[in-house]
Amino acid sequence: MSQRSTLHQLVLFLTAADEDRLAEELLSRVPELRFVDTADQESTPRPRFRTTLRECTGRHVTIVDTRIVSEDRFHEDYVVPNPSGRYWVYAMVGSGLANLLRCVPTEGGLLNGELRASVPTGDTETAAVVDEIFRAARAGGTRVVPVDVETGQFGSRSDRKILAWPDAAGRFDGGPSGVLVNSATAWFVARRSRRQGGAAS
Repeated sequence: MSQRSTLHQLVLFLTAADEDRLAEELLSRVPELRFVDTADQESTPRPRFRTTLRECTGRHVTIVDTRIVSEDRFHEDYVVPNPSGRYWVYAMVGSGLANLLRCVPTEGGLLNGELRASVPTGDTETAAVVDEIFRAARAGGTRVVPVDVETGQFGSRSDRKILAWPDAAGRFDGGPSGVLVNSATAWFVARRSRRQGGAAS
């Protein structure tokens, strides 16, 4: 029987500048955090623990609390050979871990990322660090409001589980750079970035 766990999720809009600020905030709260880059899967047989988020180039980054999961234990417990025989795959969530799916440019603006963690039942250490990671992500973010895809009109109801950090909020505000995109039919702007007149250009 698989171990029960609690899933935590938060949709985020982050530019590279926002990622730098988030990483600084995370490390100021938990200096023992390290980052594992999925892009390493194609270039090395052994994933590296990195000290900054900026060093990672892949879209998925696993955040590891080394107080809970050492680098050796990570490789022993979480890394397995890729079924294709090419390098490796590893767990993105679990004890001592969180995962960041990074934002990417898309037609119409910036496609969202997501912060995720799966906390095993009874794992108080992981629960504590996940709470700290999510608090940091929420502290820097602003809620968003929907944009009607057909009319460009802004709505007024925000969702507390979708947040935009300052640079993303300012750049993708319905102007020339576009909007914050969750899907083809779900567009947003940051609540404080709504332009005069109530419509995206």
